[in-house]
Amino acid sequence: MSRWVLLLLGLLLVAAPFTKFASADEYGDDDDDDEADAAPKGDDDPDVVVLTTKNWDTVVKPSKFALVEFYAPWCGHCKTLKPHYSKAATILKTAAPDVVIAKVDATVEESLGTKFGVQGYPTLKWFVDGELASDYNGPREADGIVGWIKKKTGPPATTVDDAEKLKELEGDNGVIILGYFKEFAGEAYDAFKSFAAKTEDVFFVQTTSAEVAKSAGLDKHDTIAAVKNFAGEDRETAALDKEIEAEVLAEFVKGEKLPPTIEFNQENSQKIFNSGITKQLILWTKEADLANDAEIMKVYKEVGKKFKGKLVFVTVNNEGAGADPVTNFFGLKGAESPVLLGFFMEKNKKYKLKDAFTVENVAKFAESVVDGTAEAEFKSQPIPEDADEEGVTIVVGKSVESVVLDKTKDVLLEVYAPWCGHCKKLEPIYKKLAKRFKKVDSVVIAKMDGTENEHPDIEVKGFPTILFYPAGEDQKAIVFEGGDRSLKSLTKFIKNNAKVPYELPKKGGESDEGTSDDKDKPTGGDHDEL
Repeated sequence: MSRWVLLLLGLLLVAAPFTKFASADEYGDDDDDDEADAAPKGDDDPDVVVLTTKNWDTVVKPSKFALVEFYAPWCGHCKTLKPHYSKAATILKTAAPDVVIAKVDATVEESLGTKFGVQGYPTLKWFVDGELASDYNGPREADGIVGWIKKKTGPPATTVDDAEKLKELEGDNGVIILGYFKEFAGEAYDAFKSFAAKTEDVFFVQTTSAEVAKSAGLDKHDTIAAVKNFAGEDRETAALDKEIEAEVLAEFVKGEKLPPTIEFNQENSQKIFNSGITKQLILWTKEADLANDAEIMKVYKEVGKKFKGKLVFVTVNNEGAGADPVTNFFGLKGAESPVLLGFFMEKNKKYKLKDAFTVENVAKFAESVVDGTAEAEFKSQPIPEDADEEGVTIVVGKSVESVVLDKTKDVLLEVYAPWCGHCKKLEPIYKKLAKRFKKVDSVVIAKMDGTENEHPDIEVKGFPTILFYPAGEDQKAIVFEGGDRSLKSLTKFIKNNAKVPYELPKKGGESDEGTSDDKDKPTGGDHDEL
């Protein structure tokens, strides 16, 4: 998934960084100085067990089920997850007493982190009978965590025999997928049960009761319905009009599990980015425009119902505290409301409605985003008057064509982020590289701020990204994937890929690939995610 969440958030997501629950970051804190056979609990997380190398075998090994979070005390995402994780632990203490909810300070218990392949924070792992079963990639809010664990430890669908029980369940779930069968057997039921067991973000119910089926809008066996009770929306049911098969179920659930519009915030980010729908419309506007009776919202919802399953219709209150990631990511600072955007996560493509906000225009724009005919927009800073920074050429989105894609030049481009630690470590080496090639007219050493500038021919998945564009007609980017980013490695990378012959000025023991006393330390091959 190319994250709105990560991509964005490094900017936009708050959940981006929440990418895999298992590799983003989330909470922590506590001490673990208890005895080996103890199962200590945090003072502010009374139902979360604190694990150490000393008590691991006495807590996790004998447990039927255990969800373990590996965290760092300084990790912002870990801190955000913390109250949700704690609340889930408290709920599950009664609802699922055979499940241990635990956490490990991986900065202290490094051997445990290494043993279980922890590479980022927070990482959550699911254990069954004391053995690692899988990574946890589920929701990051309390109810979602509880639902995920209930699905893992209980039947895939809850059996309901009367309409009152269904009504009770509706109060706890925005959407319920209900299967109606003559008996819990047969091909249709097996397909339903199998799909329910594999789907973690939706609550499934099964029944043989005609009364229950009728309350969900069903009047025949071996079919399913979505019962929707989203906040701020009227109760609504939608029945599947095809035979129950895996692919049919997947498409049906994808189109019904989200409300007509969904607010962009940290709690909803996973619902948006893990919905299975890779394209979104984003309505960025004032709070008053987002009221249910506002004309703009009426238009947005009307179109949203026509494109369910194809687009996620997201709303952003640009007067709220949580709007900054979207505002910055899409370059909307100072823009007039409303702004309707399109976003294609997989390709990091952005679109903007340029016509009046009417049902006809919004629907036409939505269709163009779905079918790929919408015209993409790319951010760019103004072209600087002085584009030279100690020999490094400063590139912006508007100057990529004239500088990076210059067919007469071999160009090395670093795409960086001002906040990126790896980029800061690379900076002095990159400036030395530019100095080394200063008198080579055919080679350009350039850099571009990837948080402020974009181009359709430049794909960036992390910072820094180093790309080489050879001279000539075939200017397909060559990605630098060396083991380190030393002066010698970068010099050799240019030499191996340059199309225009050149000679580097030699000084003493210097060679084309670097000086004999090259002491620049490599920065390593790490990236900061977008």
